[in-house]
Parts: sequence; C-alpha cells; structure tokens
Amino acid sequence: MRKIITIILGLVLINLLPVHSVFAAGELEVTYLGLPLGDPIFEVTNSAPGDVETRDVDVENVSPAPQMVSVKGVRTAGAGVPQIEGILDIIIFDGATPLYGTGSPTGPKTVQDFFDDSMGENGILLGLINPGNTKTYTFTVTFAESANNDYQNKSVIFDLVFGVIVSDHVVINEVYYLVDEDHGFDSPKDRGILSITGNNAIIISGNGTGSVNTVTVDIRKNCKVVQQNHADIRNFVDVVNNTGGNNASNNTNSSTTITSGNASVFLSILNIVNSNVSSFSCNGSKLGQNHEWIELYNPTDQTISLKNWSFVDNSGQVTTIHANKKIKPKSFALVSKDSTTWQFWHEPSTLKIELGRSIGDGLDNDGDHIILRNNAGTPVDFVAWGNDTFDWNPAVPGVSEGSSTERLGPGFDTDMPGDWDEQTPPTPGE
Repeated sequence: MRKIITIILGLVLINLLPVHSVFAAGELEVTYLGLPLGDPIFEVTNSAPGDVETRDVDVENVSPAPQMVSVKGVRTAGAGVPQIEGILDIIIFDGATPLYGTGSPTGPKTVQDFFDDSMGENGILLGLINPGNTKTYTFTVTFAESANNDYQNKSVIFDLVFGVIVSDHVVINEVYYLVDEDHGFDSPKDRGILSITGNNAIIISGNGTGSVNTVTVDIRKNCKVVQQNHADIRNFVDVVNNTGGNNASNNTNSSTTITSGNASVFLSILNIVNSNVSSFSCNGSKLGQNHEWIELYNPTDQTISLKNWSFVDNSGQVTTIHANKKIKPKSFALVSKDSTTWQFWHEPSTLKIELGRSIGDGLDNDGDHIILRNNAGTPVDFVAWGNDTFDWNPAVPGVSEGSSTERLGPGFDTDMPGDWDEQTPPTPGE
C-alpha cells in the first residue's frame, strides 16, 4: 500500500542568500506575499542572535476535491561549519495556530529538525484545504539568542516544497455501517437476524436437554407477532336412571316395606380458560435488506475498471464486483448491496455499484475491517474500526448511529487510523 506525495512546486527557496525564481504548478497555487517574482523568500544579512524573519505563503487548492497539504524542507546549499540550520528556530503557522515548532504539538524545532522531519514521503502535514479555498501559512525563522560567534558568516539555502498527500491507487474513502432508521436497515446480523430462509428468520439447532437460548431480534417493520386468547367453558350433566317402580303394600299401621328403583347420576364439567395461540410471521424481503455502503475514491490520473475487484471483511467472506464499472480520475464510486440504498440519500450524481449481496456477512457495528483487493486479488487498501484489531490496535474509533467513518481528505492515506474521523452527517459521493 505505497503512498506518495505529489510534488507541486519546483525550486521555492527559503534561504539566507539570494536564490532562484519561484514557480507553481499542479493542483496547488502558491504565492509568496510581498515579494517580487525571482526574489528569495528569505534573505538575511548581518543577522544577530534574536533576529526574526517572517514570510507569509498563500496556498490555494485549484482542484475539484479537498486536498491534504504538506510541506518539505530540502537543503540545497550552505556555507560553514557548524551549520547554521542547527541554531535557527522555525515555526510554521496556519493563521495564528502553530502547526510545527514552538507552541505546536511538536514542540520547539530547528531548521535542521525541519529538514529531518520532512524527509519522509509525506513531508510535514499542514492541513486540509477545500476546493477553491486559500490558506495562508506563515514561516518564521529565528536566530536563536543562544548562538555564539561560531555561527558568524555561516549560511544555508533550502527548497520549500509544497504538495498534497495522496495514495497512488483507488482507496476506501468512507464507510457507512451503523445505519439509522432514517436511512433504511442495518445489516441483518446487526439486527439480530441469524438466518434468512423464506419466512423462517431464526433457526436454533443443536440444543441439548436443559439448554437455555436467548435470541434478540429487531423485528421493527419486518415481522409481526399475533397472539389469540381463548376462553372455552363446557359443562355436561348426564342422568342415567331416575328413581322409579316404587311399590308400597299392606300399609295397616304395621311394618311397611317400600322398594325404590335404582338412582344413577353422571356429572361431567370441562373448563378451558385462557388458552393462548401465538404466530410469528416475517416479511422475508425486508429481513434481508441491508443499506450499508462504502465509498471508493480514485486519486490517480487514470480511469480504472473495478471489474473483479473485491472486499473481504472479518468473516473472511469475499464479495466481488462483477460488473465492469469504471471509476474516473479524481472521482468517487458508491458501493451497496442494491439500488434501494440510495432512496434514503440525496447524493450527487456518482457512479453506483450494486453487489447483489451484503459486503461479507455485513459490516459489524461493534468492530469490523474491510480489505479492498484489485482484480489480481492483491490487497490495495484497508480500514478497521471499533474492537477489530486485525491490523491496527487500536483501530479507528467507532461512530454514533447514523454517522460514517471517513478519510480526513479524499485519497489521504498514510496507512494509519489517524487518517480517519467520524463524519456527521455522512457525505456519499463528495
């Protein structure tokens, strides 16, 4: 996953001696305020300890997308030992905010530190500039008061090179995985739906004697439970034989015998009260809906076919793009299970890719990762969030419901969790 910094300026020199002309090109336009073209940005003579030189630099983003701007300092010439850059303090300001040097998170820095710290391919990060916007960066160089006579007649010349930090390949740019009610349905797995087969939404198998199973299901708008209560009372009384055939004789104030017929009574009472009958039915089509999405961005200068590119999540399942969709330079593509996702958004006209199935087994809310592979199966980008420590520990923090996780700028990629932040509201396609 190699990253590059696109060099925008040629010889833009910060120096203590007269130097070359300044020019700008590419997606940034750079202006050194108050200086005629061809003059050095810094020219310091007869400096004494404590002297300060300050220059303002306007950097305009002339591209159609936000750009993450950085700067490099490259020593090109100088005279004398010890080298004077080791005693020159430097501070870079964005307006009144120190970005580098005293007062910033980096702490005090010398010009030599500036050279060393900016040697990497990404230089020193300055910040995001939106399309058409201009930021003024102030570079302040101070001849430290601690300097002694050893630094007399010493000089340094160095290039100040501005650029944008971008990837050299298609990247995952934004992920929407914690879907709120206003934007459809979260993945079935996140809704507690374990299996989807027709109307049988929940399957529990392999239960032993005495086992206890707890299943939590979000049946919002998907399923209905019907319970019918019955009260049924039935009483039966059955008289088999009544008395009969009675006989009395010789009733003459003496002993009398009376014979009665047999009496037999059968009584049956059956009461059925509060018999409950419940039914559970679900709309299978809604159970399988999933309105999570991924935004891709192409920071390169070439149109790239995404046919047979794929995603892999923490389940290990591979989800492949089968359509021959082509993403243009400096453009976005939106990836979802199907087209129903976009009825909930008002995104600009953007390339849509419908997978026909969820990404992996669905993007888990508590933690998951996505690996983007090209058509040769080679991993080209990666992001992880929440409790997923597959490659980053810690990963990108989780987001609140309805928000997304998004790169700080389109294509900004240093392979670190710090490239990402919570985006509220999400911004698909922009």
